[in-house]
Amino acid sequence: MSSTKLATRYAKSVLDFAKEKGKLSEVLADMRLLNTSIDNNREFYMMLKSPIVNGDKKMTVVLNVFHDKIDEITENFIGILMRKNRESHLPEIIDAFIAQYNAYMHITPVTITTAHPISDDVQNTLLAKLKSTVGLEQIELTTEIDENLIGGYILHWDDKMIDNSISRGLAILKDEFDNNDYVRKF
Repeated sequence: MSSTKLATRYAKSVLDFAKEKGKLSEVLADMRLLNTSIDNNREFYMMLKSPIVNGDKKMTVVLNVFHDKIDEITENFIGILMRKNRESHLPEIIDAFIAQYNAYMHITPVTITTAHPISDDVQNTLLAKLKSTVGLEQIELTTEIDENLIGGYILHWDDKMIDNSISRGLAILKDEFDNNDYVRKF
C-alpha cells in the first residue's frame, strides 16, 4: 500500500473516532504538537523512521515525552501505529489528518508572503478580498517574509497563487523589453 493511501486511511480513522468521542479539537492540538516536535527535532524524526529501534523502545520514548501532553485517543492511536510497525508513517498521517480536519471544517490554509511584515489591517483587507472573490469560508493564515520580493505580496492557497510582488512585475517588464519588436527594428 502506498504511503499516501496508508496515511489517508489512518488519518480518516482517527478523525472519525475523535469526532465520535467529541474530542476533535483535542486530537487536532495533539497532532499539531506532534508535527511541531517532528519538524523541530531531527533525532525524534529519525527515531520514528529507524528500522533499527524497535517499536517498544519508540513507544516508551513517545510516552515519556508526551504522556501528560496528549489526549488518550492520540496516545492509543500512536500505540496502534507502533504495534503495527507503522510509526515511520506518522509524519504523513499527521499531515493527512490536518488536511482532512481542514476539509471537514471548511478551513483553507493561506500563506501570505511579503518583503516586510504587514499590519493586521492590511492582512485583514487582503483576506476579506480573497474570501469575497474566491468564496473561501474560513482561512488559516500563515505569514512569511521574503526580502527578494522587494514589495507587494504573494498569496498561496490550495493549488492557486496570486503574485502581486514587485519582483514579479519587474520580471514581466524585463520579458516585455526582451521581446519588444519595436526595439529590434532599430
